[in-house]
Amino acid sequence: MSAGTTRAAKAPPEKKIGPFANGVGVTIWLNRIETDQGSRQVRSIAINPRRYFDRESNQWKDASGYNPSDLPAIIFALTKAQEYCYETPLPDTAADEDSMTPEDDGRF
Repeated sequence: MSAGTTRAAKAPPEKKIGPFANGVGVTIWLNRIETDQGSRQVRSIAINPRRYFDRESNQWKDASGYNPSDLPAIIFALTKAQEYCYETPLPDTAADEDSMTPEDDGRF
């Protein structure tokens, strides 16, 4: 970064679920997007990678996949994320719009 420039601070996640064993968990992010109808907020969900200690490099690393034993924690975290997203209105959304189910507005 050059002198005189500033970088906006990265916003923290809206919600974290976990981490559980091996570092797996879910993070819910609040994002602002531009649409034809103007700016609006949407959520995105990220599944945290499984972590492991590499003895060769003596460092913690992210795995590219999950073990079968990680699945219960991932399923639990995703279920909690779904509940949070359906039950928690977006900050800039009217309560009546956000209370619609996915079936009501044709998304599913």
